[in-house]
Amino acid sequence: MQPFVRMKRASREHVRGQPGFKGLPEGHVVKVRFYLWAVKSKLLGSSGLMLVVKLLGAASAYALAWLVGRGFGPEAYGQFELGLTVLTMAAMFSRLGLDAVMVKWLAATQVDGHVGVQRTLARRAAIWVLGASLVLAGWLWWGKAWLQQGLGGDEALWTAVAWGVPAMALWGLASEMLRGLGRMAGYASVQQGVLTALAVVLMLVLDLEVVPAFGLALLVVASVAVGQVFGSLPTGSKDATVPPAYRGSAMLSTGWPMLLGSAMFLVMSWTDTLLLGHFMDEAEVGVYRVAFRLAAVITLVQAAVNSYAAPWFAERHAVGDDQGLRQALAQTTGLNVAFSVPAFVALAAAPTWWLGWFGPAFEEGAACMLCLAMGQLVNALCGPVMYLLNMTGHERVAQRIVWVAALLNLALNVWAIPRFGILGAAASTAATMVLWNVAAAVAVHKRLGLSVWTVLRSFAQRTKA
Repeated sequence: MQPFVRMKRASREHVRGQPGFKGLPEGHVVKVRFYLWAVKSKLLGSSGLMLVVKLLGAASAYALAWLVGRGFGPEAYGQFELGLTVLTMAAMFSRLGLDAVMVKWLAATQVDGHVGVQRTLARRAAIWVLGASLVLAGWLWWGKAWLQQGLGGDEALWTAVAWGVPAMALWGLASEMLRGLGRMAGYASVQQGVLTALAVVLMLVLDLEVVPAFGLALLVVASVAVGQVFGSLPTGSKDATVPPAYRGSAMLSTGWPMLLGSAMFLVMSWTDTLLLGHFMDEAEVGVYRVAFRLAAVITLVQAAVNSYAAPWFAERHAVGDDQGLRQALAQTTGLNVAFSVPAFVALAAAPTWWLGWFGPAFEEGAACMLCLAMGQLVNALCGPVMYLLNMTGHERVAQRIVWVAALLNLALNVWAIPRFGILGAAASTAATMVLWNVAAAVAVHKRLGLSVWTVLRSFAQRTKA
């Protein structure tokens, strides 16, 4: 029996006897049993808080797009998305990879008994990030005319983006520190979903436009995140000195490789938006980003589940528990299938209807959304293959896959966007998404002996039984 189907062992007769399931055909009973198992899964329960935040974020993102799209049209929303893209990338580079370092180091100091140096480590990381973000903010402010010429938008937008970099950089650093400290409730409270929800509230209550509302929300959430971090750290130092493994030089040398990996993944994620801003007008960007956000619903559960499954992978691998790894792959992939397939069907059944909610002008993105949805479906069906590589000592393999995918994505978008517009961007992004997921799945099979295809085949056979 494959671990994928480790559901509660009840007979079909027992399932049929439950309220609401009497008279169901045989095949439907199996499907119902699977979905009951998925909902009751221990994994889903452990990631429930993050899932709620993800759902809040998705709903808020759609509300934001709806407010801007309905009120101001695709052009205004496209300008906002372009600004957010540059802001996100600038903040990521400003963090110097120290957000990932702090997750690892703060967790390690808890285990090693060096909790007394945590405040020192956090303060040093914050100083480094603040300094780098101010430099980059000044550079963006100085180059706002170049940004306006290359990507569109107006001077006010790029000025806001420039001075939003320090806040977003510190927010990202602090939120990852909370994760490293094991403060998962605090971590969840300052995620992107909360930020976007607050921006929507400010737009509705204070009648602010999207850029000022988002900027004010960012300042609030960043302040809360930083306050939570330093409020939860020990005030006194029990260690006379910081251990050599946690000194400044080690902090930066550890952060740079992590920054490069994150940078390539982010570049891969945002290349389409930036190149659309360069080659096309802001309205096309707005239509594309709404289509992209709708397609991303397919992997909404995956993002929440995988973030909590990563430590599970690392733990099982560390103790040599191959069966545990198979079970982890089976449960995460199973949950992804349970929620992604219905989401894909719903989007594919009426793409124009979904886009029409944001305004008639967005309906032209129907083909674009379908293309992106197919890419996201493959992403979901492949399961947590990239996490498996990263958590089992195969980080270099994962990094090579991301690098190749990022460069291919760039090349495809540069070629396709001038010729096919937003559909070219969607096809390039979807093709790249399929490539790196399939490549990672093959690498997982080759290096770990785990096959996502076996998991999917097992699920397909049992749903047909």
